[in-house]
Amino acid sequence: MIRLSELSKDFYKPGEAAKMLNVHVRTVQRYCDEGMMEFRLTETGRKMIYRDSLIRTLKAHQLLTDDSEDCRKDAVYARVSTHKQKERGDLDRQIEKVCAFAATRNPHNLVIYSDMASGLNDNRKALNALMNEVMKGNINRIFINNKDRLTRFGFNYLKSICEYNRTEIIIISSEENNRTMEEELAQDIVSIIHSFSGQLYGMRRTVRKMIDEELSENRKEEENAENESEKQTETGKEHHTDRKAPVSSE
Repeated sequence: MIRLSELSKDFYKPGEAAKMLNVHVRTVQRYCDEGMMEFRLTETGRKMIYRDSLIRTLKAHQLLTDDSEDCRKDAVYARVSTHKQKERGDLDRQIEKVCAFAATRNPHNLVIYSDMASGLNDNRKALNALMNEVMKGNINRIFINNKDRLTRFGFNYLKSICEYNRTEIIIISSEENNRTMEEELAQDIVSIIHSFSGQLYGMRRTVRKMIDEELSENRKEEENAENESEKQTETGKEHHTDRKAPVSSE
């Protein structure tokens, strides 16, 4: 997306327009020849596209964002992991701290999102709502106390999504209260253990079933082999009984 504020020149070269439109230069030349884009010729015969014409073309291709009066919102995101942390005021203090910092950055339509959930939880109600707004292009900046407030893992993925939608993540501190950090790390470790315990339990049942089936199959094969051996033995005995003793010529 191209911001209207970025188009500060009166004229643009076909190569510049092609880059903004994400098309080949020859396509822009064709637009000019067919009257779809207005231009003037320089003394050397080169085309220079009028700014207003480029703006109209970008709008037609839905590639222009009018940020002349940016109505996008700024957001504060805060999170704690447990009821205990919320009850003792950790969440409120976190929001107050981040909002105080955001106030120094001239916030616009500041909105607050907060969750009470583990940083490992990727299905948080407020975070989902915030990211939906980001992907709609409605969020300009996100203020957070530190990276772990947004997510324990995968921060760079969320950052990439925000950057693609022209949303800046502003981290106000790289440090966390030691007590809060210890509690949340312990909580996350417990969550991981519970998660893997459940998976391992399910795996044990699956493995046990597979082993039972394998053993049952092996028993069948052994029984079949024994039956086959017994049949061969019986057949050999019958064959031996039917044979006549050799008669002496003397």
